[in-house]
Amino acid sequence: MVVVNDELATVSLVFACWTLHADGRLSGEGGDVQLPPKEGHVLRLLLASGGVLMTKDRLLELAWPKGEVAEESLTRCIYSLRKHLGVDKGFIKTIYGRGYRFTCPVRVQRGGQGHKEQVCSACGRVNHG
Repeated sequence: MVVVNDELATVSLVFACWTLHADGRLSGEGGDVQLPPKEGHVLRLLLASGGVLMTKDRLLELAWPKGEVAEESLTRCIYSLRKHLGVDKGFIKTIYGRGYRFTCPVRVQRGGQGHKEQVCSACGRVNHG
């Protein structure tokens, strides 16, 4: 199960040549873009999942907690994220009929401290050891 707590919301998540900053900015070799809040939240959920399948229902529940959203909103969000990632769009793998899985290893980077930590692939928590 994915654990996205306040701690993960305040750190940068690094994967391949990309960094998702705490403020929702996605930076990489291709530039720097401020993601809309929902896109940033969905990407952070996928990054924190540790490569585990995130079902559509779980993503909708976590990203749109009031529950008044169609599955099409999630589909559009994923489409937009893939567009931002360009050649790395394959990192977001569709598991047809079930949900999505993020396929690239993710590291946690704390602002200004320069050290990186791993996101646990089993539970999505930050590994401090």
